[in-house]
Amino acid sequence: MSFLLVVLTLVASAWAHQSSLTTTGRELFWATPTIPLTIRTNTSDLSASDARTIILNSMNQWNASSTATVTEAASVNEIRFVSNFPYGSAVLGVTELSYNTAGAIQRASILLNDDYFFHNTPGFYAAGQVFLGDVVTHELGHLFGLSHSEVLSSTMFYSAFSGQSTVSLDDRSGIRQKYDSSYGSITGYVKGGNHIGVLGAHIQAISRRTGESSGAISDENGAFTLGGLDLNDSYYLYVSPVKNTDSLPGYFANTQNEFCPGSYVGSFFSACGKENEGKPQTITLTPSNPSVDVGVVSIHCDLKSDESYSVQKVATTFTPITIYDYGSENRHEKAFVGWFRSTTSSLWSGHDSLNIDLTDFINLSGNPKFLKLSLISFPFGTRMEYEWSIKKNGVTDTTLNRAMSYSSLTETYNTDLEAFVPLNASTAMNNFQVNIRARRLSNNYSAQTFPSYIQFASDQHLPYLVVASIWEQSGPQMIPIIDTGALLSDNYACLEAPYTYAVSRAREANDENDLSKTAGAAASCGTIEPPTSGPGSSLPIITLGFMLALLPSLFAKSRKKFLS
Repeated sequence: MSFLLVVLTLVASAWAHQSSLTTTGRELFWATPTIPLTIRTNTSDLSASDARTIILNSMNQWNASSTATVTEAASVNEIRFVSNFPYGSAVLGVTELSYNTAGAIQRASILLNDDYFFHNTPGFYAAGQVFLGDVVTHELGHLFGLSHSEVLSSTMFYSAFSGQSTVSLDDRSGIRQKYDSSYGSITGYVKGGNHIGVLGAHIQAISRRTGESSGAISDENGAFTLGGLDLNDSYYLYVSPVKNTDSLPGYFANTQNEFCPGSYVGSFFSACGKENEGKPQTITLTPSNPSVDVGVVSIHCDLKSDESYSVQKVATTFTPITIYDYGSENRHEKAFVGWFRSTTSSLWSGHDSLNIDLTDFINLSGNPKFLKLSLISFPFGTRMEYEWSIKKNGVTDTTLNRAMSYSSLTETYNTDLEAFVPLNASTAMNNFQVNIRARRLSNNYSAQTFPSYIQFASDQHLPYLVVASIWEQSGPQMIPIIDTGALLSDNYACLEAPYTYAVSRAREANDENDLSKTAGAAASCGTIEPPTSGPGSSLPIITLGFMLALLPSLFAKSRKKFLS
């Protein structure tokens, strides 16, 4: 059998999720995506019953996301635990994929590092135990042919974090784009000054429904595709530099971000013109309009924010500003970008006061109507916690107050906020004000909020997105009222980043990580050359590893012989 260290390249940015590719650029895939998998529960950490239950739960996470499925059955494909793990002390697990010249996967093996203590319940890793489900769900994504993601909530994020056992929008859209054709897509080009395409821009589509994001990374021409997206939803695009090229396919090794007087920063896709700054464009996908080409999206040298809002931010007091007036806009949703200054203290900021005027919305018959308010910051790595209070016609409704929430299941924090506010039958009563304040997250909260927070969470660039939209209740379900036929305006005429220059993809890239460099640094997830002979075959093999983002010494357990 020939063992190849596969260079993961990407052609035409075809996938919302990075897809594993062969050395010739072919996508890795299962021709018949009903994959049998032998489960071997050979670990002393857990009972065979517990280990099997966790593995099956991880399989069900993916099976509920797509027509592609993995089932327990006798097969050459297997998942098993390995003692004296040969891939390096920081690696939690690897997936070996054998494929033919067309890229069709013929065999898969998931190997789990049994030199770590795998725990049977979710939770933060401070106790030195790793939840088995977090590792297995990630490795199953590799089994389907997915590579890695920079979306912070994604199961396919390159390093382990609590809550990774549950797939996110990014994961669902990745596998759907690979195997299903009944979902939506957003395409376009990321460019800088002189109409030059940007290699390695990270584009996230933020969902109106859930506040989650799905990510793509632009190719050497700036092209991107976000596919596998749910229909009857709308999305907002956020473009930022990639954070860790070491965890991505070698295609992106040449990625640059010095196209501004300083590095370009994250920004939202808005129409050209000062009046549109701080007001991201809505991209709506429906069954009759499932694919949208947004045209050219510019990178920016600073966060674009509304001028009147920015004036208030430097004033001694904040006079409320109107961010959504249904009467003048006649649309059912509006997004607005706010920001807070970086601070090293734990003191609360002053309040941003944002008005929402729905007094001209008169379609109140039939199903009950609601104003849905969402504050979204997590996908942007904004290292802040927020609180808000909401006034209805000048009176604070304390039932709508929101603050950072804690999950006792995963022992993590959620900084995003959401509330449904009933609309009054008397239209004059539907005037609202949301007052928002923020403070910097401590290191402890940051560690339990963001994976690899030192690298991926920001102390300086601190935007948040408020989405105000009208919904109706149908039985137990809340359904968004969708605007159709909304016109988009791209950034062809207002490109920024004057120092943008052409950057070609790496054509002789080597994705292998030096697995010996584990002390004192965050280990990344990459392609790994098999250290010993694998299953007998003439097929080439690709091996993808999954690692801890903290020092392995914090998590490593003694060899089994000392625990038996």
